[in-house]
Amino acid sequence: MINLLNKTNLINLLEKFFYPKKVALVGASNNPEKFGYTIMKNLQKAEITIYPISRSDDEILGVKAYKSVLDIPDDIDLAIIIIPAKYIPDLFEDLHKKNIHHAVVLSGGFSEIGEEGEKLENSLKEIAKKYNIRFIGPNCVGIINKTINFNGTFIMDPDKGDISFISQSGALGAASVYWLRERGIGLSKFASIGNSTDIGFSELLKIISEDKHTKVIALYVEGVKDGREFMDAAKYASEKKPLVILKAGKSPEGAKAVSSHTGSLAGSHKIFEAVIKQVGAIEVDNLYDLFNVSLGFAFQNLPKGNKVAIITNAGGAGVLTTDELSKYGLTLATFTQESRKKLDETLIPIASKSNPIDVIASGNKKDYYNATKIALEDKNVDAVIVCCVVPTFMGMTRTEHAEGVYEAIKDSKTEKPVIAVWMAGEIAKPGTEFLEQHRIPTYNDPQTAAKVLGLMYQYAKRK
Repeated sequence: MINLLNKTNLINLLEKFFYPKKVALVGASNNPEKFGYTIMKNLQKAEITIYPISRSDDEILGVKAYKSVLDIPDDIDLAIIIIPAKYIPDLFEDLHKKNIHHAVVLSGGFSEIGEEGEKLENSLKEIAKKYNIRFIGPNCVGIINKTINFNGTFIMDPDKGDISFISQSGALGAASVYWLRERGIGLSKFASIGNSTDIGFSELLKIISEDKHTKVIALYVEGVKDGREFMDAAKYASEKKPLVILKAGKSPEGAKAVSSHTGSLAGSHKIFEAVIKQVGAIEVDNLYDLFNVSLGFAFQNLPKGNKVAIITNAGGAGVLTTDELSKYGLTLATFTQESRKKLDETLIPIASKSNPIDVIASGNKKDYYNATKIALEDKNVDAVIVCCVVPTFMGMTRTEHAEGVYEAIKDSKTEKPVIAVWMAGEIAKPGTEFLEQHRIPTYNDPQTAAKVLGLMYQYAKRK
């Protein structure tokens, strides 16, 4: 049970599942139309030793293959399994004989298909318990650790980052990885729990919370099988790292869909919401916010207070940002006399030097540099939101405003969080990419930026 897992056991599970050195792929294939081919290709990108298991081939993608795990002339950290479900209970007997105690079962054909599959799954669970084999799945996409470029799935690699993502839905998890690639948001770890017959949310939360390469954990939840264990695990994890949760099945119809999809009870969302607040986690309303908020935690320090400076080149963006601040307990900072004097000396007369600072449409790299640096160095300011509405007036380059912000952060040597808003769509993309390459989270609307900073402040306040 999870409450019997101490830190040493958690770290051992983290190492065996996410940092394996020797991996057996059961169901490896030379056929590009098979999952075992794609998984093998993904595994070959990591600096690990792979032992393909194939009944039909002596070699898989240039690597010597074995007919059985019993034939492997080495100790194995992890078995990744993608063979028909009916063969897996016997395979677990072989895993025991070979002293392999950790596995990821990607194969489907268990409880998700009905009564016969449920019987097979129960049999697998009993065998695993008898032989102390810990496994993720079945019916899952698999796991990824970008820290060592280990991809034990049949999906494309995400970029490398600081966010770890656990998804109850395999397909939605895979789609999220692809969207994150397009968005340029990197992951540290990814895990799809599938039917969670053995290891599920609760243990994975605790396991990944021990990972030093993870700064924030993002969680997609549909239904929870054991509320008490989940609550304990969420509390354990959120005390170590920010935990951002998206809960599906909030409506009665959604809860019914969850039950048919996962076999878990969605339960009362009001109760779930109360539990999340109690354990110190952060709940969001949609998939975009799950990663938008996680990105803020991954890239920036927590604010030490609630006083915010806003910098913009359009008054409307400043107003929209200001409106959103109060929803999260944030407020506009009052600049010191020294800061006001510096703003008067460096910005043109018609610029607004109060908070929000409006450098107006003609504001260029130098103006963004000066305004950002002055705001960051003001003792009354705890965080800064920088907005750029249109970055291409009067011969300006598409990245110069972003460069000004980054150089100001670097020169001020601040630990205060900076959140950016670049609003001009495709025109703003070069600036957005530049900022995020330098770990400044950037969004396309001020409401999202204020929300991210607000949730970071609320988490810091609870901590």
